[in-house]
Order: sequence, then C-alpha cells, then structure tokens
Amino acid sequence: MIRSLFLISFFIFNCLNLSGQEELKNPVSIAFKPQFGLILPHSSKVEHLTYTNPYGLELEYSWLMLKENNWQQCNCYSKAGISFLYVNYNNPKIVGSSYSLIGFAEPFFIRSNSFLFSARMGFGASFLDKIYDSETNPENTFFSTHISFIAHIDINAYYKLTDKYSLMVYAKYNHISNGGVKKPNYGMNFPMFGLGLNYYPSGKIVFPYREKKEFVPEYFYNIYSFGMVKKIEENEYFSEETTFVFGLYGLAGRTISKLNGFSIGLEYMNDGAAKEEILRKGLSDDHQIFSGLIGHHLLFGKFDFSQYWGTYIYAQYESRNFYQRYSLSYQFSKYVLVGVTLKTHGDVADSFHILLGLSF
Repeated sequence: MIRSLFLISFFIFNCLNLSGQEELKNPVSIAFKPQFGLILPHSSKVEHLTYTNPYGLELEYSWLMLKENNWQQCNCYSKAGISFLYVNYNNPKIVGSSYSLIGFAEPFFIRSNSFLFSARMGFGASFLDKIYDSETNPENTFFSTHISFIAHIDINAYYKLTDKYSLMVYAKYNHISNGGVKKPNYGMNFPMFGLGLNYYPSGKIVFPYREKKEFVPEYFYNIYSFGMVKKIEENEYFSEETTFVFGLYGLAGRTISKLNGFSIGLEYMNDGAAKEEILRKGLSDDHQIFSGLIGHHLLFGKFDFSQYWGTYIYAQYESRNFYQRYSLSYQFSKYVLVGVTLKTHGDVADSFHILLGLSF
C-alpha cells in the first residue's frame, strides 16, 4: 500500500508542477462531501451483510490544472488532489467503518460559465476497524486485513453559486479489498451518492483558452511487469505462508479518438499462492498461467485507465475461464510507464499489483 500511495503522490506532483515559470497558478479547491449509499451483493458469501445502507463524509483538497504543461498532459482541463473518506457501514459489530486516504485525477468533459461536468478515478489505502476473525468475527467475509486498498470511479456535476462556492452532485462506485493478499477476500462494492459544497479560496476561476491538438490515430506497443505478495492462511496442518505473484503482459493497440484506444495482448503469470495451495492439496497441477487479453484504454494525456477482458489459454489450477484486469498507468518518460493494476474474477478481487512498463 505504501508503494501505491507513493505512485499516486508522484502522479499528482507531476500534474501540479508548481515550480513552473508560468505566472498562472493552479488554484486550490476544498470540498465537503456527505454521502449515502448501498452495498451490492456480488457474491452469496457476502449477501448476508448487504442489508445496510452505508453513510459517510469525504473531505477533499485539490488543485485545478490550468497551466499550459497540465493542459498538454491531459489535452483538457482537470483537477487533481487528495481526499479523506470516512464510511460507516451501519453494522458496527461485524463490518464497522473504513478510513481512506485517496489520490485522484478528474478531467472535465463539459465546461460553461456556471456548470462543470467531470469523471474521477482514484486509488488509495483504507484502514478497516472490523475484519474477519475465525473466532471473534467469522461473519465478516468482506475484509480480512486492517489495511486494504480502495479504488473508485465517479461522475460529478458542479453548479456555480458564487465566485467562491459551487454546489456538487456526485455518484461514486467504490471497491475495497486487500487485492488477494489474504483470504477471505470477497471485498466490498458500494455505490455512494451525495450533495456537497466546493470552495475556491482564490475567488473567481477563469479557464484560459487553450488550443486542442488535432487528433491523429497512432499505434502503441506496451509491455508491463507486475508483482505483489500474497498470504496463504494457516490451517491445522500448515502455517501461514507469504508468497509472491509476478508476471508480464504485452499489448499492441491503436488510438481511435483523443480519449479512446483498443488493444490485444498476451499475459504470463507465475502465481506463488496457487503453487502453495497445489502443494498443500497434493495435486500435480501447474501454477503458471498464460492468457489472452482484449483491452479498452481511456486516455488522458500521460494517464491511461485500461480495462481488459482476459481469457485463460493455459491455467491448470484455475476453475474459471475468464477474468478482468483494471490498470491505471502514468507515462513517466518517453519509454517508461508506472502504475497499479487489479485482477478480478467478476466482482471478486484476485490480486493487486504494482506495474512497471515500457512503451514503444
């Protein structure tokens, strides 16, 4: 989680670039965002815990990206910052509450004198005060580690009240899990909705005119390495083991608009957790995995939010045929990419990884 937060912080620092020579400054924005939601029953293993309605409060500190170098990175105006999100799951004895620190990027799609519409992508770390325990809390099949990660995608609408205040309406889709580090790891999917207030200390915000680049379709070729630790819990015969999952995936793709691209690729994974489970069960299956990928890329300058559909080509130990992979990467230089990625089977997180890639 520390490495993930470092990457998010690095992305935001690069977006801000406060040491630039332009006189124009990126104005600060502060938001107060109460919210209310529901928990989705994505698995029969968690259905008994989805009858409550979570509620919470998000406090946000961010910057509007108005400088020329920020525009070039996104080819749009955007917002970047950090937020603290508290959520009470309305089930204090079993599920408790979460406390999350999140880094986010938020491009604006519609702008007028009084109205803004945007989408937001965020990653961060969460502290959970109630987790699974086989003796004291066996019903909590959502969470098994106090420290987990949170990912969310939002849509936001801003209506200007005065030069300093805007009313916000937002819808959020949140996912919290430990990324497969320790089981049970069903995680939680919980949409939240709210009405909040946004404050600009500097007063009236003026978006300078920037000329958009003409779109030219391009091919891209990326290769990524990924890895993360994964714990196998103890039982009456074996002690708890810490294993390592690592792999590679390569892509060939093409942009079809300023914001969209598609790709195909291949993935190899060496799953140390599967190897340990095979050993414990006395099986002869192979723990190595080969897959095919089809991906969609949502592109914002140097940021790439990718969604992949994976099909297992060779996976002796896997009982499923398909999986999904979600990745957020940043082009650190002409050739180097850094980011994070999450592999899931439907709504159940399989493993969370740190990404390091090359772009050609």
